[in-house]
Amino acid sequence: MMTDPRRYLVRMLIFLLIVVAIAALLHAPLWRAFMGNPALNGVIVGALGLGIIYTFRQILRLVPERRWLTGIQKTGKLDNRLVKPVLLATVNAMLADQRQEAQLSALSLRSVLDGVAARLDEGREISRYMIGLLVFLGLLGTFWGLLQTIGAVGLVVGSLDTAGTDFEAMMAQLKGGLDAPLSGMATAFSSSLFGLAGSLILGFLDLQLGQAMGRFFNELEDWLSAFARFNDGGPTGNESVTPLAGGMSEEAARALIHLGNSIAAGEDNRQRVLEQLSSMNMTMAALNEAMTDDRRLREQLAQLNAGIAHLAADLRDDRTRSADAVTAELRSLSNAINKMAGTPPRATRQTKGS
Repeated sequence: MMTDPRRYLVRMLIFLLIVVAIAALLHAPLWRAFMGNPALNGVIVGALGLGIIYTFRQILRLVPERRWLTGIQKTGKLDNRLVKPVLLATVNAMLADQRQEAQLSALSLRSVLDGVAARLDEGREISRYMIGLLVFLGLLGTFWGLLQTIGAVGLVVGSLDTAGTDFEAMMAQLKGGLDAPLSGMATAFSSSLFGLAGSLILGFLDLQLGQAMGRFFNELEDWLSAFARFNDGGPTGNESVTPLAGGMSEEAARALIHLGNSIAAGEDNRQRVLEQLSSMNMTMAALNEAMTDDRRLREQLAQLNAGIAHLAADLRDDRTRSADAVTAELRSLSNAINKMAGTPPRATRQTKGS
């Protein structure tokens, strides 16, 4: 009996309910992060929704295929009144030929299974692309926000009036100018958050889709393998005709085919691992570039803080020098006044003495 693919839908729904519950608990911070750049974050959420719908659709496509195959297994014959399958089109053609020729070789079985596997793998290409698209959109938002932040910091530094003496006005101007860099940082981190979270969600759903298709294909292969072994002996009374006319037994041929399939599967797995490693290297390089840009931003902010501190020290020195100059002038003025006030009495004493 074939496994019902809808059991995987239950797992996917439970996972999505958990995600929705977590999102509901974190509603306020997630909404603030989303409003950091509603346009880009809306595109990311929309891509996630399309990927979820497509993944559910691909699993639901297995339901009529399973129903058709289950009917064939129960009745033991092909009913032309049933709707022809799409993913199992090669199996349908094989069974139609099987009714006429009454035999099936191992090589024919492998060609049929390869056709089914190709159709199943084709159905997962878009879901894999959607996962990569979410990661790309998150990184795109990160770089976009960092570019905005760097440009805004440059404008803030360039607009500072270092020649003025009003320190409070300059600090107010600096405080107002930092709104643009903070907006750019919000765009960068919020898009990364939604992009990576969406790829994580869609990756789990794609994993369930792969398990459903793998289980469907394995059960189909088991059933067709038993079917092929039943018919490998050929028609009764024609023992001179063998399924493989290559001078070897059917068991040896099956062993060689199984070995070739194992080697091909190992090569495919190695190729997929290499592709995944290449994708991870590209992602790590992009993240490294993002960290480098963030480090440069922190260095520029540190330089800005150092410039502000140096400017404040210069202002304090100017105030100190001005206060000292005013004090010296007042002292000299006081001495002059005292001298002027003491001159008449000296003149009077000199007159009396004479």
